[in-house]
Amino acid sequence: MAMALEGLRILDLTHVWAGPTCNKLLGDMGAEVIKVESAKRMDTVRGEANPAAVGGGFYPDGITGKRPWNRTGHFNDRNRSKLGICLDLTHPKGIEAVKRLVAVSDVVAESFRVGVMDRFGLSYEELKKVKSDIIMISLYSQGATGPEKTYGSFGATLEQTAGVASFTGYIGGHPTTSGTFFPDPVVALLGAGTILAAVRHRNRTGQGMYIDLSQRETTTNVIGEAIMDYTMNGRIWEPMGNRHQVYAPQGVYRCSGDDMWVAITVRSDAEWANLCAVMGKPELAMDAQRFGDVISRRHHQDELDGIITAWTQPQDAYEVMHKLQKSGVPAGVAQKGKQILEDPHFANRGFWEVVSHPEAGTHPYLSRPFRHSKTPGSSRMHAPLLGQHTEQVLRDVAGFSEEEIKELAELGITSNIPPGAPEDAFTD
Repeated sequence: MAMALEGLRILDLTHVWAGPTCNKLLGDMGAEVIKVESAKRMDTVRGEANPAAVGGGFYPDGITGKRPWNRTGHFNDRNRSKLGICLDLTHPKGIEAVKRLVAVSDVVAESFRVGVMDRFGLSYEELKKVKSDIIMISLYSQGATGPEKTYGSFGATLEQTAGVASFTGYIGGHPTTSGTFFPDPVVALLGAGTILAAVRHRNRTGQGMYIDLSQRETTTNVIGEAIMDYTMNGRIWEPMGNRHQVYAPQGVYRCSGDDMWVAITVRSDAEWANLCAVMGKPELAMDAQRFGDVISRRHHQDELDGIITAWTQPQDAYEVMHKLQKSGVPAGVAQKGKQILEDPHFANRGFWEVVSHPEAGTHPYLSRPFRHSKTPGSSRMHAPLLGQHTEQVLRDVAGFSEEEIKELAELGITSNIPPGAPEDAFTD
């Protein structure tokens, strides 16, 4: 079956989360994605070269193995559907190899700090000289311009500087991160969309372009309501825990079992009446003084939380969710890892993809949060071993001769042995 992005080639110089996930999504839809690393500077989520220097938290069964850089869960999730090559960009011949790949590519994606690509001689202006209609996207922390353009960050930093963490903590508490650093996957999805917009523009006009994507600005876009509320009303949102600025009741309520909870949101008087009916307390909906409208309910939220908890606590969380959803009240179980993997809805939609990796084993992985009826995507290959496709790509894509490939290897430019790797790393 034909794939939506078949024929599109992306040179992937991104690392960590946002950029790799962006390009993985495009690879799943048929694009040929070539991930460029070097043994000296691997994608940081590959971990360390020496197993003695790392913990086992992100490795299958907690075991680092002889080549831990090929086994980390983060890397193998975010870099499926890609070819992987090693090129040392600190050597002129490594830069030359990249430019030869640029000449036959459609998109170059990078997520270094501002100025790094310029120092390599791989700025957009330089790449245009190699291929006039090249599309380049930079997924910078702060963007390509501005007084803080050289600053670096991770999701935890961005949640703070973008304003999100100022109201995601407990009531009366300090700024708190989301725990998963959500800016990265949001940036990944936006990045994929902006790349496709640029490709469409090029297909119509023959013109390439440079995309300056600010991860901080992307994150601030998520909190438009809070900014608008301050602009229009002078109100500053503060931490509210699991509550909401408008809806009431809203909270996460304890259920029976070990650390089981259900989230419940009431958006209208009708939903409030339905909740009261399901709880077997229809009289609460008639209590106009305390619960007659959303404003009253917000003023009595502590009291409501106690009433709802008394109802949910003896019950199974999933039963509560199903009862409330059947009555039209939004509710959902606060699921943990094992429950998410076993979720029947995800299973029914085929959300998990089982992928076999020669060194990390066979495991379920996240798929895509969308479905194309005519051109469904898939994980077309496992994440590449470090430098797995170097010779193949140089020969078949960039047109290198066997002599040129041999020279790069002799100079160490295409080495796939990280510094510090144990001597027996490549013996089984």
